Amino acid sequence: MGGNLFNVLFSTIKGRFVAIVARLRLWTSWSFIRARVIGGIRDFFFRLLDVKPKNKNDYYTIFGWMISKRLAYAIVVIIGVLSLWYITATTKIFDKLTQNGGMRTYSYNSILLRLAKDKVRIKAKSGYLAYEGEVSKGYCTGEGKLYSPKEVLLYSGTFLKNRYEGQGSQYYDTGILHYRGNFHDNLYDGQGVLYREDGSEEYEGNFFSGMKEGAGKLVDSGNNPVYEGTFASDRIVYSELLGKSAEEIRSMYFGDQVLYEESGDIGSDAVVYMRDIGALYLSQSDGSATDDSQKATSVIVMSNTFRSGASEARDVSDLNEMFGEPEYEGNSAAILPEAIAINLMNEKKQVLNGRVDMDTTEVYSDDIMVNSFAQDYTVYVYTYKRGGLVYSFVCRDKGGSFAFYEIMDSGDVDEAA
Repeated sequence: MGGNLFNVLFSTIKGRFVAIVARLRLWTSWSFIRARVIGGIRDFFFRLLDVKPKNKNDYYTIFGWMISKRLAYAIVVIIGVLSLWYITATTKIFDKLTQNGGMRTYSYNSILLRLAKDKVRIKAKSGYLAYEGEVSKGYCTGEGKLYSPKEVLLYSGTFLKNRYEGQGSQYYDTGILHYRGNFHDNLYDGQGVLYREDGSEEYEGNFFSGMKEGAGKLVDSGNNPVYEGTFASDRIVYSELLGKSAEEIRSMYFGDQVLYEESGDIGSDAVVYMRDIGALYLSQSDGSATDDSQKATSVIVMSNTFRSGASEARDVSDLNEMFGEPEYEGNSAAILPEAIAINLMNEKKQVLNGRVDMDTTEVYSDDIMVNSFAQDYTVYVYTYKRGGLVYSFVCRDKGGSFAFYEIMDSGDVDEAA
């Protein structure tokens, strides 16, 4: 009897709980939740899109136009929903399709790139991989690598807002290392090493705004030092050789040189040709009672361009713009250093009025005695003064371009005068 009563009671309680459990299962099932959510969203949009105004307070007045408030709300909500859908869908696509080696790949103009952080890959407009590395706020910032359309590495190092900044390495289009060192605003700036396209070192030293500037060292293709001194505007500061003895110059210039000595019949001067840096210097006695050693009194630079800062002169009009009016201009008979420079330059191509007649005796391959040279070889000279130095530019005729130039200390010129 008691057992039957217990069974009846248990069945009654169970019946009650079965109904509750069934409802809980229904309410927690994904299909029920989805149906309720979708239904709620559908009802929300039906109410939202019921844009028929009931009275004038249901309108916005913009520039004389009556716009339904419900319609405006609907447009804002739809745009927001579509934007959210686009970002979500696009992110999923990139997660699945463009993730490679732990880095996402973006198009260069992707909106999502501005939200990206850490390391990414960026494709250029034509589709090739242009960049691989760190980004911030849509810019290449931090460590990264830049590639050419042929997938050749062009730069590896640090970036700041899409520009080379800090330590890095730049490469030729062939992939050979061109420069390794410091950059600022895409240009060589600070200490660095410049390489030739055959892989040999060309220059080691300081740079500024993409040019050799300050202390540096030139190196030949065999990795032998050629010249160690000061550079400005990408060129050797030849004027620092003035006043130095041959021994002092040899501690700066290590390349091949040829000595031209005057025979006793025409004088006692000596001209030294520094082949590897395209220059000569005239060595003369100091003339003082305490020091009668030979020192460089002038330097000839065998170049038909002259650079000062960012400016470059190639003819007389450029020189006048750079220096102002010349201190002197006119015809002049070529002196020995000029005659030697003219003949050396004519070995490669004709300059000025061709070679200067010269009688020489080769004592050694690097020691030549000058017995005589033509005294009637005439050139046209423009002379300028700047910063305690005298610059003489040698031309064929008045005006036009120059073939080379000579640097002297202005004190030596004044004393000679």
